[in-house]
Amino acid sequence: MRIGIDARLYSQTGVGRYIRNLLRELAIINKRDEFYIYLNNPEYGDFREPSSKWHKVLLNLKWHSIQEQIFIPIRFMQDKLDVAHFPYFNVPIFYPGKYLLTIHDLIVDHFDTGRASTLPLVLYKLKRLAYRIITKIGARRASYITVISQTTQQEVMDHYGNNTSMLLTYDALDTHFTGLVKTHRPKKYYDSDYILYVGNAYPHKNLERLVEAFALLKKEKKIKLILAGNDEFFFLRLKKYVFRKGLQDDIIFFGNADDEQLINLYYFAKCLVFPSLMEGFGLPNFEAVSCGCIPVVSGIPVFQEIWADILPMFDPSDITEMKRIIVKTINMNSKEKIMTLEKAKKIISKYTWRKTAQITSDLYQRIVQ
Repeated sequence: MRIGIDARLYSQTGVGRYIRNLLRELAIINKRDEFYIYLNNPEYGDFREPSSKWHKVLLNLKWHSIQEQIFIPIRFMQDKLDVAHFPYFNVPIFYPGKYLLTIHDLIVDHFDTGRASTLPLVLYKLKRLAYRIITKIGARRASYITVISQTTQQEVMDHYGNNTSMLLTYDALDTHFTGLVKTHRPKKYYDSDYILYVGNAYPHKNLERLVEAFALLKKEKKIKLILAGNDEFFFLRLKKYVFRKGLQDDIIFFGNADDEQLINLYYFAKCLVFPSLMEGFGLPNFEAVSCGCIPVVSGIPVFQEIWADILPMFDPSDITEMKRIIVKTINMNSKEKIMTLEKAKKIISKYTWRKTAQITSDLYQRIVQ
């Protein structure tokens, strides 16, 4: 059987981690099928096929583009795929073959203003309309859909009401990150105490409220806020907000962090704060726990689904409560911290990429039958 996987987001965070870990595990568990891995540069040059049954294919097509809608169907048909896997919502709607679609979240459906984009408002609205059309058609035509949480599964049903069979294939802790945690000797970057945020600065991440909660926290504790993440627009705008609040000496914009740097940051943080208004899964929470750092999270459905009452939670719209829960977590005694982390580590041990890859591989077979 010929399986094609659109891996153009291979090097990205989020979806990229999903793709990298899925491919790694598929190479271990599926020795019978042929895999065609579609990549852009420079990932095409860096990717190494794990066996002679794996073939990398250069596409060099930008995602969310008209070109991908035209040329991906042509290339996939030329390669005579039995099943294609689109691990992101941007499905080429003219592709006539059988395919599996993975949906990570429907955040764009909820955050529909120009504030959630670098584009002018009119262009953003047109782009968002195209996204909804493509997602709706792509979801309805998919042979199967995999989703990374029950929360996302319900979202897909509520928003698109499709009858396509959906299966859960949860995310898990990145295998490369796990290996580094076991071998890396943490390095301390800052002498002062700090709380940590890891991720981008898109509006649904709720970072302005985090800044406001931190301003309240500063009145009680001598502490800093470290923001680790990378995007060219939203963090720049957040910096301006921080300056207006007069917090530029206490909030550090670390920038993009690789896995070793993340481990260093997690290891010495007083806690990770994850204030999002919506998420598909939330991998930084898993990373933090594996490094002995307790996440303090918003009480949104997906975090309740995964963590129940194990992690400290707050109402993401209430900055006073956010500050209170952060302080409570920082003030935990050693016994409380150990108990919380032990329970949290039991949770993350339930999620593995091997399970996700096995379900996915079985679905490829089911789609072709």
